[in-house]
Amino acid sequence: MRAIRWLSLTHAFGIGLFALLMAAFFWYLREVEVDQQKQALYRDVASAQTALRRELRDDQDEVALVAEEWMTRARRSPGAAAKAIEDFLARRGSAVYVALVDADERVIGSGHARGVVPIAARARGATISDAAGVEALGEIRQRQRPVFTRPFSSAASDVLVELYAPVDDDSGFTGAAIVGYSLNRMLGGSLLQTIRDRYQLSIVDRDGNNLVSSSLFEIDLAHLSYELPLDPPGHGVRLRAFAYDVQPHLIDRSLVAAVIGLSLAILATLVMLWRHARRRLFAEYERDRLFTLSPDPLCVFELDGTLVRGNPAFESVLGAGERRRRIDRWVHPDDRVQVATALAQIAEPGASSASFEARFRARDPSHATQSATGAEAALAPTGPATPTAWRWLHWSLRRDADADAPRPLLYAVARDVTERRNAELALAAETAFREAMEDSMLTGMRAFDMDGRITYVNRAFCRMVGFEAGELVNSLPPYPYWPPGSTEANHENLARVLRGDMPPTGFEVKVRRKDGSLFDARMYVSPLIDRQGRQTGWMTSMTDVTEPKRIREQLAAAHERFTTVLDELDAAVSVVARPLDGTADHAELLFANRMYRRLFGADSRRHESLLAARDIEVADGPSEIFDATLGRWFEVRSRQIRWVDGSAVEMLVATDVTRRRDIELVTMGEMASSLAHELNQPLTAIANYCMGLSARIRARAAAGESMPPDELLAPLAKTAAQAARAGEVIRRIRNFVKRSEPERRRCEITAIVADAVGLAEIDARRLGIQVLTELPAELPPLYADPILIEQVLLNLLKNGIEAMRDAPADRPRVVRLAVELADGHAEFSVTDHGNGLPRDARERLFEPFFTTKAEGMGIGLNICRSIVESHKGRLWAESPAAGGCSFRFTLPVAARVAAIADTA
Repeated sequence: MRAIRWLSLTHAFGIGLFALLMAAFFWYLREVEVDQQKQALYRDVASAQTALRRELRDDQDEVALVAEEWMTRARRSPGAAAKAIEDFLARRGSAVYVALVDADERVIGSGHARGVVPIAARARGATISDAAGVEALGEIRQRQRPVFTRPFSSAASDVLVELYAPVDDDSGFTGAAIVGYSLNRMLGGSLLQTIRDRYQLSIVDRDGNNLVSSSLFEIDLAHLSYELPLDPPGHGVRLRAFAYDVQPHLIDRSLVAAVIGLSLAILATLVMLWRHARRRLFAEYERDRLFTLSPDPLCVFELDGTLVRGNPAFESVLGAGERRRRIDRWVHPDDRVQVATALAQIAEPGASSASFEARFRARDPSHATQSATGAEAALAPTGPATPTAWRWLHWSLRRDADADAPRPLLYAVARDVTERRNAELALAAETAFREAMEDSMLTGMRAFDMDGRITYVNRAFCRMVGFEAGELVNSLPPYPYWPPGSTEANHENLARVLRGDMPPTGFEVKVRRKDGSLFDARMYVSPLIDRQGRQTGWMTSMTDVTEPKRIREQLAAAHERFTTVLDELDAAVSVVARPLDGTADHAELLFANRMYRRLFGADSRRHESLLAARDIEVADGPSEIFDATLGRWFEVRSRQIRWVDGSAVEMLVATDVTRRRDIELVTMGEMASSLAHELNQPLTAIANYCMGLSARIRARAAAGESMPPDELLAPLAKTAAQAARAGEVIRRIRNFVKRSEPERRRCEITAIVADAVGLAEIDARRLGIQVLTELPAELPPLYADPILIEQVLLNLLKNGIEAMRDAPADRPRVVRLAVELADGHAEFSVTDHGNGLPRDARERLFEPFFTTKAEGMGIGLNICRSIVESHKGRLWAESPAAGGCSFRFTLPVAARVAAIADTA
């Protein structure tokens, strides 16, 4: 009886304590709710302020950048800037118009948003005369940066604020761009939609007067309010928010009634328990032993989650065993809804069991999943300081099966599943991270099983092909993104993939988008291995290589053309980069064509040695350098160029001129021999005339007679003629061998032929051969280099003279040079009466280094043809019926060259 009495008193005390705790709990919840509403209000208003300021500052920066472009277009044409202004207004929901003013504050261009009534003061042709506009224009003239005006009302009952952005050039202020913003549109923008649902937003001036509001009704008594300055636009403008009071007063009264009713119900339950206490004491004793000794937390709850009793394991794990405390006091705030759902489920009629998993505050931090901080620490019960953390518990609830029980109870057992949940959470986090990573990739990912059935595609793959994931997953070949007509080839590629024959470097295929367009893709395939090490399919990554492939092909083609041209040159071309800091021993060889590599290898020092020798010989222009290593002469040219990376590099072109120099030496030797032979006759004649005249003068002087002048004039005239003859020979030789750059000009055919024949006759007379010329009476001028054409004629004449050296005696010893006119061309022919050309020699006549002469070098005719072709002519050989050989070449006359140039 004493135990029952004390039990009854304890229950009464528990009722009172429960009432106090409930009252404290509701008071605490109310305070927390008010505090949370304040924090949410402050945070939301700050967020709204930031959104509005960012929008205005972004507009300010953008308008400052494009204002000059708008002004330029507007000055060029009144409607030129309309499109750009319309695009800007379409993107900026709060901007309602744009006006462009010149330095005289006159509007030269304007535009307004759709549905907005234009403002006459900002229409084209108007002058800015209102106080706000004049003040803003004066301010931007002084400060030279964009400014906002004070808010003002428009004729359309809207409150506006304007942004003035100056446009300056070297002469100073040239105009400004004006953007008008509607404060109503600012508050009605999409950025503030969620905030307007919870608060009444308004923009007030510096005196607190409402300019615009998000609600048509004013709040008489604000539950919560907060305001922040709004700059831009500044000028004391502030953003104010009133929180709507959504808490009905009925809840307070209902809660009081619920507490009272619950207390009465608990009191009645205690009375009934007292009646049955005696019969149940022994049974409860045995049950309590099981209850006490269980290693798992065991407890008894009421249907509303109020703890009735917990075993020692419950107390040791959760750190609390107080009765009459609701279970959600130990539950993590994020899991309370789940716990309440389970309690509501088991409280329904007919329900007998339920289960749930949730995080509970644990005393032992060794079972913790995370430390209690912030709001979680604030929810912890007061008392002695003990380490608290959270642990996952799986709860199994069983409702009392006794339908007649005066107080339904829930019997609960909990099992610690923290490690399993941590593993599940880690796996879920990893899975979510991988899914996010795969969806964020620009590379398309596709997985299919061993039968070719697609099992997975990521977002990038769907974006590439234009199909949704549902259209691709579980599909079998032929896949919907295979192009028409390539099914067989794609089936072969798929078979190779399934066999594992694909190269690790990937392969390229054509892929069809859903809209029918095609693109090039490169695919890489790797086996898909599960946790047991078994292959379950194949994973494919796909990259769109259409543009890189096109660029690569263009670059490869350009590079191939470039290298082909350079490799086919007869000159050695090299490019080197000289180190700026002097750390390298020699320059780096960046490029070398085939001729350079064949002559010098891949050694940049040969480039430097040729360049050094050139610098010693001549500072500018081409120079001829002898390479002792190769025993060759090179004509070297160099210049500074920009390399592909923008750095300054050095290009060198070395042309092998060894054979040309050898020919020049042979030619000069022949010239010297012919010159000596040709000059011998006039010089001998001059000497004979002078000696004869001296003898006659001495004889007359010995006889005491004087020499009559008439007798002196004839010998002296003959002497002068022979001297002129010698001078003409020397002039022709000098003009022929004089080094000069090619120079095309108008020149007479007769003069070129005369000089060439004059030089050729030196050898011809020595060999007893006559050179005859056949020229029309009137010949048009040529537009050519006379020295080069003279060299061609001289070479052909000398070849004809040498061909006549061993000709049969019965043939005429004559070389004939003729010129004919036909179809705007002058046709030159040099015909000899020698032995002619064999058939095989005629086919190879113009090949480099081919010759029919024992001492010939085989490059004369090749050079002659190059000279003729560079003058837009043609050189060929014929075999006359009478024997011998005839070389012919054509050159366009000056009139035809001018006509071709005019046509081009």
